[in-house]
Amino acid sequence: MELTFGYIMFWVCIIGLCCGSFYNVVILRSLNDESIVFPPSKCPKCNHKLYWWHNIPVISYILLRGKCYFCHEKISIQYPFIELLTMAMFALTYIKFGFEIKTLFVMFWISCLIIMTTTDFKAKLVDCNIAIIMAISGIVYAFINNGLQGLWYSFLGILAGVIIIEAVARLGYIFAGTRAMGEADSYVAGALGAIAGIFNIIPVLLYALFAAMIFIIPMYLYKSYKNNEKKVCILMILFLLSVAFFKSVNQSLVSLAVLMILGILLAFSVIKSMKRESELTYLPYVPALSCAALYFIMSM
Repeated sequence: MELTFGYIMFWVCIIGLCCGSFYNVVILRSLNDESIVFPPSKCPKCNHKLYWWHNIPVISYILLRGKCYFCHEKISIQYPFIELLTMAMFALTYIKFGFEIKTLFVMFWISCLIIMTTTDFKAKLVDCNIAIIMAISGIVYAFINNGLQGLWYSFLGILAGVIIIEAVARLGYIFAGTRAMGEADSYVAGALGAIAGIFNIIPVLLYALFAAMIFIIPMYLYKSYKNNEKKVCILMILFLLSVAFFKSVNQSLVSLAVLMILGILLAFSVIKSMKRESELTYLPYVPALSCAALYFIMSM
């Protein structure tokens, strides 16, 4: 059994590296509005066609010492990072779920999240078609797993995810004069709703809000402190305390409602403080949604 597990794990890692290499192509070319098929692989700086040994995941980056073979411009660390990240996530998925059909679905969802998260980080752009495909796969999985009932819950999850995020985004017009979130966030929330179902999408969105607090908002919190915007700082502390209380003391509807209200007030307070800087109007929220989705998927 150990030999079988190790043999399969070896190929899972190889496939993960190769998929990660392909995802780098998808990320780069989708941001440049180029085909992911043609032309063949090329240097993004000098546009010279790459040799086959320039495309070996991770190894080529090491052999080339992080520089283009032709123009000697630096190659972004994103390439080996995405390759290694995809390999690691595929390996963890196989360890968690084993040799099952569920493993293939989870690997596909993780792949979609990696691509959308990276493009959101790099350029605050997300290909909504990927979210739609992800939602369709979630519907298919729900049907395979729970039949017509799963299908129904999946559709309701899509509606709930889209409605909640759209409602929060449009409330931004009232509080800050602009959308609180980008339109793509609603597509991604809908895709997560298809996977999580109607009964789990709200906790997933709350996990995403908490992830945003940890990974995105602290830099704005520091600016708020420097600008003497005490309201944001106080709301941040109250929100974190409410999360800790909900998770460890009392998971009642009342504590959940308080947590949600504080989270929404905090989000809008941050948006108001950011409004002075037009280039920072939107937070990259897909990374937070991806963190929440991974937490949920790995606990399925």
